[in-house]
Formats: sequence, structure tokens, C-alpha cells
Amino acid sequence: MRKRYCMGLVLVLIIAAVLVCLHYMKLNSVVLQVDGEMLYVDVNMQQSTNQVSLWQDEEDGRSYFFLPSCVRDQRVKMGVCGDGLEIDGRLYEEGDIFTWEEDRTYDLQTMDEEGTLHEYQVTFMKSANIPSVFINTESGNMEYVNEERHNLESGDICVVLANGMTEYQNILPKIVSRGNVSWDRPKKPYTIKLADKYPLCGLRKGDKWRLLALWSEGSRLNSKIALDIAERLGMANTVQGTWIDLYFNGEYAGIYLLTESVTVGEGRVDIYNLEKENRQNNPDIDEAVPFEEENQKGYLLDHVNTIDGGYLIEKDTDEYYGGEQNGFVTTAGFMFSIKEPAHASKEQVDYISGYVDRIDQMVQNGDPAVWDYLDLDSLVSAFLVDEISLDTDVAVTSMYFYKDVGDDKLYTGPVWDYEHTFGERNVEAMEGRFVDYTYSVVEHTKLFDSILNWYLLLYDTPEFQERMLDKYEELLPWFERMLDSGIDEYVEEIEASVKMDQVMWQDKNLKGKSSGTYEDYYANVKYTKFFIAKRLNYLCERWGVPHEEFPVPSNGQMHHLTYSVYEGVVGTMDVMDGEELRNPLEYDASKYQGWIYEYSGEKWSPYIPVYEDMGLYNAKWE
Repeated sequence: MRKRYCMGLVLVLIIAAVLVCLHYMKLNSVVLQVDGEMLYVDVNMQQSTNQVSLWQDEEDGRSYFFLPSCVRDQRVKMGVCGDGLEIDGRLYEEGDIFTWEEDRTYDLQTMDEEGTLHEYQVTFMKSANIPSVFINTESGNMEYVNEERHNLESGDICVVLANGMTEYQNILPKIVSRGNVSWDRPKKPYTIKLADKYPLCGLRKGDKWRLLALWSEGSRLNSKIALDIAERLGMANTVQGTWIDLYFNGEYAGIYLLTESVTVGEGRVDIYNLEKENRQNNPDIDEAVPFEEENQKGYLLDHVNTIDGGYLIEKDTDEYYGGEQNGFVTTAGFMFSIKEPAHASKEQVDYISGYVDRIDQMVQNGDPAVWDYLDLDSLVSAFLVDEISLDTDVAVTSMYFYKDVGDDKLYTGPVWDYEHTFGERNVEAMEGRFVDYTYSVVEHTKLFDSILNWYLLLYDTPEFQERMLDKYEELLPWFERMLDSGIDEYVEEIEASVKMDQVMWQDKNLKGKSSGTYEDYYANVKYTKFFIAKRLNYLCERWGVPHEEFPVPSNGQMHHLTYSVYEGVVGTMDVMDGEELRNPLEYDASKYQGWIYEYSGEKWSPYIPVYEDMGLYNAKWE
């Protein structure tokens, strides 16, 4: 009797397990739907369903399903199939299961209601390891948002983690295009505002987030590594970021870096919220009258209490400063935008402009008492992030400072905007400076009056040098680990998404616009490692820091270089993997303009190593 009871219990448990499994499979499934000429899949998770449309490459006619990492296997269930669906000649009906294979293209045919045959060459690709963010706009497309910088729309958002858990879904009050140089790229960056504060993807809780397109980052690692350095240095309020796959209205947009925004608030720049106070004291603040004088601008508010903090300000250029509502110009001519409070009163602008101007004059005059007002630790940390990464925007724009209420010091940070770093920017206007791993941002601040010269004037002070060397030496073990395994771990995390991103964007690279130095993704990763290793070796030598030399990556193979002019190929050369091309083929400078890399369109540099077969082209003078 007991034996039969036990067998019955086991049978019940087996049946229950099967039913749970079937239920789970139903909820965690990919269903292919046909709607006329439109093909898409419903990605069904236990708590959400999101659509992924078939993307068609207009140049070669191939089509792709870019599936998110939450998809657990390669099975696709057929949903509504129109008047017929064939894959490689086999007819599929609703409820049938199709299993796709990687790196394989399928002939897919559908028939619409009017009897028209539609044919597709379809490849399935799938991400791995990273979350997916699905955003649907009210208009159903991104045309308006992408048309002009700062255009915005509302919609809804769903965040699904790699394990299939739906972490967040809600209305999305705002998605807006953003960026300066980065906005001009085909792949746009964005800012989003959630309906409530939430810690997305393990980051700090907040309602404002940024989506960085990583267009100018060949390895897709620059921004993340720079922010990692700041965090390692212990900089307060450091922006955190994580990679995600982004979908707009069912269309894959590529791999992005989701980051916390640079704004005042808990989980962001955690200082006194002066904008909140201004709004409480001035209910009609959105209708406040703006004012602009020669060196100051802001708003005329009726009621102002606090003036000594908190402020978030940004060193800006003349062009960007002109578009800001709040700001000031120091006696030395440096422009600062006031980012927070967003409605700075005249009294508040007077206060913070006077405060920063006093610090600026102390820096210009070499007054050692400057450290009573300018925080040494944060300035040194920001300098190290800028110097190690060789940031092209250093002290020009995207350089933030903040001052809290009741605190006499101005702090540097959070650091921001590191897409053009680690040797990634070799455009002609830069004259090759920022691929030269022996260049210094200290020297760079001498070149233009618009560059804030605080690094230059404070660099040689005993206080700065002592703190800088201590912090730099503390960083070296971390860099050893990053070059040994940390970067490879990042690559393993994102390489499946990068592969999808490259398929979508590879034919849209703008030559000469820093869309990666190399065509092969892993060559770009090697270059990032190469630059960091060379940079650290140089800095250790310059600062007299004993260290074991950081090795540059090389697989010992030879790469073939081809030299071409308008008339055709004029020479070839074999170069070792990881070796810098110091002596390219000679040419007649009176007849030709100089060698450029055929893939990137950038000018040849003796500091750029060879990590793949490369072509160099030399155009005639017109």
C-alpha cells in the first residue's frame, strides 16, 4: 500500500513538473509572426512580451533577427503565418517549431493576402550576458527624436535582464536626443527620464539616465574603462554604467552603455538640491523671466533663500555656453554653465560666479591658499583619468565641478565624456596628438585660450605632485589585472552584442570620423590594450615610478600592408602584429598629400600599431 502511494506521489510530481516546464516554455518563447510584408518575433518572458522586427540591410538585401540575451535557446514557434510561410522550401504552419543555427542564412518566403510572394535571406543572431532595453515611442518611430538635437517624445519602456527576468516596465515620460559631437553620428545618444526612480541593471537608483551610442569607440570599452578608473580612485559621485542591447519600437538599435546621468540627486551628484528649493519658493518658476548680462545669465526669481549650495557647473565652450540658460564667465574668460539649479536666481549666479572667479584668480596668481577652496583629491583624480586616457575634450567641455551647501570647497567631478580617449581620435584637426601615447594633457592646455588651465598651473605644485604620485601608484596593480584579464572579461560579456551592432552599422561608418581604427573588432580591443600599456609605461618613466613594464599584445603573426594611389597599388609590406609602422613607403610630397588608412580614413601615425591586414592610400594634390 505504501509502495503504491509513493509511486502515485512520484507520478503526480512528475506531471506537475512537466506542466510547470510546459508553462515556462510557453512564457519563455520566441514566436514568429507574419503581417503582410512585416515579419517580427514576439519575445515572451514570464513578466513581459516584447517585439523584435526583422531588420533588412538595404545594401546587400540580407535580413536579420537580432534577438536579446534573454532568449534561452534557438527554437522559434510559428504564430500567425499569413497565407503561407516557407523556410528553405519547407512549409510551416501555426504552432510548428523551427530551430535556427548560428552563421547560417535561410531562404524565407511568405505570401500576403493579395497573393504576392515576399522573399527574404534571413540570419538569426543572438546577444548574450547583457540586459535588453525596449523603448516604444508614442509615434511608433524615432524620426522626430532623431531629427534635431533635444527633440523629445514619450512612450513606454521595458528592461529585461539576461536571465529573462523583467526588471522594470512602465510608461516613459521622456526620451530625448543628446550629445554634441556624438549627436552628429548616425547612431545617436539619448537621455531618458523614468516615471519613478529605479536602480536599473544594478546601477544606482534614479529617474534620469543616459544611453551612450559608443559610435566612436572601436572596442566599445573606452567610456567604461575611464569611469572604472574614476571609481577605482574613489571619486565621489562617479557615474556608473553597464552595457545593454537597445530596441526602439521593435527595431534593434545596437549595443549602448546605459549610464547614470550627471545631475543633482540621491544616487547621482548627492548634494543639496537647490532647484527643488527654488521651485518650492517660486511656484511659477517655469514662467520665470530670464536675465543675461555681460558675464552672467540665469533667472529673476522672487523668493531666494539658500545661495551657498548646491551647484553643479560645467566648463563649457563658447558655442555650447551660448545655448545654456544659466552660467557665468570668469575674469580670465573661462565659461561655465550652471547645470543645477536649472533655474539659478541672480543672487545664486552672483554667488557661484564670484566663488569660482576667486578660485580661478588664485590659480592664475599661484596663491597656495587655493587648496582651502579647491578640493585637491578630486582635482588630482580627475587629472589622472584625463591624463591616462588622454582625453581630447580635456578642460574644454564636459568638465564638471560641484559645491555643496555648508562646504567651503569646490570639488571636481563627476568625470564625463570619454568616447574620444585611449588613442581613439586621430582626426586631422588634432594633428596626431591624441594617438601619441607620450603626449600630455598638461601640454595641451597651453595650446588654446579656451582650455581651462588649472591642470597646467597647479601640476607642478608640491601638493599636487605628491597626491598625484600616491594615487597613480595605487592604480598600477588594478591596471595589471585589467590588462591581464579584466578587459578580456569585458569583451566576453559584450562580444555577441558587438557582432550584431557591427552587422547593423558597419556600412554606415563615416571615414575620418573615428568609427574605430580597425575593421576587425578584436583588433580594436588589442589597440585599446596597446595604448593603455604604452601610456602607463610612458607615465611611469615620466614620473619616475618603478614598475614592471606593461607588455603590448602581439600574436607573433605578420600582417600585409598594401600601398595605393589613384593609379593603383605602388607597394606592399609585411609588419609584425602589434608593431608600430614607423617608416611607411616613401612618396613624392609635391605630388601626393600623404598616407591615410583606407578603413578609418585617418592620417597615418607612427604611434598606431598594425593589428590586421591594412591598406594605405595617398591622394594626389588637386
